[in-house]
Amino acid sequence: MSKSERSSAEMILFLLRRIHIHPAYLLIPVTFSLLAAAFEGAGMGLLIPILNGFLNKSFSFATEIPILGTALSHLPDSFLANDRLIFVVFLGGFIGVYTLKNTLRFLANASMGYFSERSLHHLRKALFTKYLSFGKLFFDTTNVGHHSTLLLQFSQNALYPLASLDGFVGALFSLLVYLVVLLGISWKLTLVALPLFALLHFAIKFMITRIKRLSRSIAAEGSALGKKSIEILSTIPLVKSYQTERQEQERYTRISDQKAQHDFRVRVLLNTILPLQEIITLLVASAVMVGSFYVFGREQIASGPALLVYFYIIINASGKFGTVSGFRGVIANASGPMDAVLEIFDEEGKYFVRGGRTVCTGLKDTIAFRDLSFSYLAEREVLHGISFTVQRGKMTAIVGPTGGGKSTLISLLMRYYDCPPATLFVDGTDIRDFTLDSYLHRVALVSQETLLLHDTLRNNITYGLTDVAEERLQQVLKRARLADFIAQLPQGLETLIGDRGVKLSGGEKQRVSIARALLKDAEILILDEATSSLDSKTESLIQEAIDDAVTGRTSIVIAHRLSTIRHADKIVVLEEGRIAEEGALDDLLQKKGAFFALWEQQKF
Repeated sequence: MSKSERSSAEMILFLLRRIHIHPAYLLIPVTFSLLAAAFEGAGMGLLIPILNGFLNKSFSFATEIPILGTALSHLPDSFLANDRLIFVVFLGGFIGVYTLKNTLRFLANASMGYFSERSLHHLRKALFTKYLSFGKLFFDTTNVGHHSTLLLQFSQNALYPLASLDGFVGALFSLLVYLVVLLGISWKLTLVALPLFALLHFAIKFMITRIKRLSRSIAAEGSALGKKSIEILSTIPLVKSYQTERQEQERYTRISDQKAQHDFRVRVLLNTILPLQEIITLLVASAVMVGSFYVFGREQIASGPALLVYFYIIINASGKFGTVSGFRGVIANASGPMDAVLEIFDEEGKYFVRGGRTVCTGLKDTIAFRDLSFSYLAEREVLHGISFTVQRGKMTAIVGPTGGGKSTLISLLMRYYDCPPATLFVDGTDIRDFTLDSYLHRVALVSQETLLLHDTLRNNITYGLTDVAEERLQQVLKRARLADFIAQLPQGLETLIGDRGVKLSGGEKQRVSIARALLKDAEILILDEATSSLDSKTESLIQEAIDDAVTGRTSIVIAHRLSTIRHADKIVVLEEGRIAEEGALDDLLQKKGAFFALWEQQKF
């Protein structure tokens, strides 16, 4: 194999180690393949005396055959004198050997199939686990369609060489056994025949280079196709409202057509390998036969039956050699998906948010922002020197114009993004030092963007919680003003709400989110525009539930409707990522500064 092909094989071994599949397990199918090849060679060896005796109508030579003659000498003389019985022994041995060969070949295929399927299963699990470990910023800067394609398609394509490995190993061992048999029949003829395989090697090598180049193009186009599929199917209302069905269909068709063309070219190249090798085999084998007879003469080569077996093996060997060489094509075709899969295992650019080792036992005093500056990417800073405190058991409201950095503060509190060291503290401990489990267990979020699963209402409300008592669940539903709505549903809590909760109204989605947060019963409650999607009547009901929920808890509220934060103990005003002012409601109104301007705008 060339250097690039060796690196492809090394990448597969590296991938197996990453998913904790030891390559030593490959010894099981490899051993079965080796034994199958050995029995195949024995069968080829038995074919020569069978044909010799059958054509000459005598098996008297049988005891003179090396190794086989020794085994036959243990039979009674009366048995050896009967040609028909010897023929039956040879034929029975031939059938038995090939039966064993095929049984071992089946075991090799089955064990290799099990190994490759388990490897694929472990790879998908490992990839999904890696995705879950990445920071939110990674998903903000990449496309979910690509990741979907990678999980479902690229992972399988990357490990496809494993599924084909048993064929490669079996063919390789068969070739070695064939070489031994061919040399045993005639070493002179074998030396003349070897250039056949060199010719096949160079013919296939040319196609492998083309396949590898096309593989990377196909991987890129498959990713683009996945991106476009997810993007359009998740924004159907936008497509419908602007009537862009035809344009989107044309874009999708163009990408799909490019991928289909490259897929076709790869298929043609792969399918060319077998007929090409058969044509070359026939031509060269014929030339070898004619040339050998001319140079050596038939008597100097081998007997007639041996020659028949010889050229039968040559024809078989070309197919096996094609399988061995074709495996390089399989590896080349997997190189594009393999690159994409290995990129996920690369730690660079994944924006991990890692927890520390300190267990968070709860908020006892304050949450403190100390000169916090933050930027999502290097280009632009979103927060500039933010400093303020949130007191335990108090409500702190964060207000300001859109784009001021309010939601970014909440995202840092929720550990979606990693804040700079020594900028965000809980009771004097850097938030980065807490284990993620212990910290997030004590925080609940009600966001303006309600995230729902294509599942039942019950499973959406109890998401992430275990052993939720039915009585407690019903209490939460009443507090979130969901009880009456659920009572009207024929299937109640078992109602499927559709993809991203499409069967629910905006207000109903928001109340599900509130119920989920209330059920978590966390001591720190964060509300990000929690009533932004509600009508006036529902807002009033939910506001009552929120007022009840925040009582005795530490709450951080982001609000555009300033009327919802009248009871806030502290209000922090953010403008362009900086704190414009902070204080109690009455104090800020008396200052007639930034908050007063916002208040006046909403008076009407």
